Amino acid sequence: MNVLQVNGYQSPGRRFNGLSLKPYLATLGVSSKQLVWEQDCLEADVVSLQDKMVRKINRLTRGIERTLSLQSQLYTNGARIARLPEFREADLVHYHIIHSGFLSMQSLPALTALKPTVWTLHDPWAMTGHCIHPFSCQRWKTGCGHCPDLNTDFKINFDTTALNFRLKQFAYKRSNFEVIVASTWMENMVHQSPLFDGVPVHRLPFGLDLDFFKARDQAQAQARLGIEPGRLVLCFRSVMNDFKGLQYVIEALDRIQVNVPICLLTLNDKGRVDRFKERFQVVELGWTNDDDVMRDVYDATDLFLMPSLADSFGLMAVEAMAFGKPSVCFEGTALPEVLFAPHAGIAVPSRDSAALANTIERLIHTPEEREERGHRSRQLAEQHYDIRRQAEHMVDVYRQVVANRKAA
Repeated sequence: MNVLQVNGYQSPGRRFNGLSLKPYLATLGVSSKQLVWEQDCLEADVVSLQDKMVRKINRLTRGIERTLSLQSQLYTNGARIARLPEFREADLVHYHIIHSGFLSMQSLPALTALKPTVWTLHDPWAMTGHCIHPFSCQRWKTGCGHCPDLNTDFKINFDTTALNFRLKQFAYKRSNFEVIVASTWMENMVHQSPLFDGVPVHRLPFGLDLDFFKARDQAQAQARLGIEPGRLVLCFRSVMNDFKGLQYVIEALDRIQVNVPICLLTLNDKGRVDRFKERFQVVELGWTNDDDVMRDVYDATDLFLMPSLADSFGLMAVEAMAFGKPSVCFEGTALPEVLFAPHAGIAVPSRDSAALANTIERLIHTPEEREERGHRSRQLAEQHYDIRRQAEHMVDVYRQVVANRKAA
């Protein structure tokens, strides 16, 4: 079977978009190629629409959509994709993050008529009138309109949410695709969405190469990262947006009272936790796609903090599990399910910085609990998040999608 994976990006998120899965699919008789909009390096079987005129037209279209507060409705790249030899040779097309500014939802009817199609929903955007995550808003269940927050990603200038919702509905009803989600949390959203009424849904968690993502020597990893000996390491993403909950980590760190030497190990943005440099050692790594660096990060970590306010899976939490590290998250997202809280990970009430601080303090002072939860986390990662098992299940989904199309 030949599969074409379509995604906005190449290296960022390769464990999401099928690139990491490619060699494991190959052992099962599935040859996969990648079509990406943003190609950042040369890689076998990865292609992109690199024509300068295509890029110029896309930038113009993106500006028009921004002005009109439309999202992924006017792009003309669908016809170009259909003419690519990689598309024509595919037995099945697997779409991933296609709402990053290059493909119109109105292209889906024609594209999905040509090939058996599956679409992995990496977040709830496909179900809403503009936002990536609706948080507590329930208007996505009834058609949107009268949006309570136009500024949350993806920001729009004026309220076109009912129109965007209807345009998606118009496109989906004329399309022929099945859906993959990674968590029960997302599966429940899809079943509640009027946009996906009657669309087959497959739940398939993401996986990792657990021979690569596994604990090694913590002291050596800490030394390579410049962490002072004897520090207990709290690791988290230092990014200020609507989703990742950094402000609650900061509030929790303000609250904790410990006599243990602490290191804050952060990823993404630098300078967000400068206020703690007098109390704790701060090691900021910034943004990285380097898997070897990330192995050192997880090896060096004692406690991983992921208090997202919205998350449809949470692969970094799974990576921490693979290294036998306990994690703390907020309730109300997919993370408690993914972390197997309270058995392995710990979930505290959402936006409750006091509860987060209390849990961090307790785990700092109880190394035996950290060790036990970390041990369970690795066991559960081996049972549920092995990339080889993911590949096997993915092939089963591909075959079922192709069989369903033939039967129809």
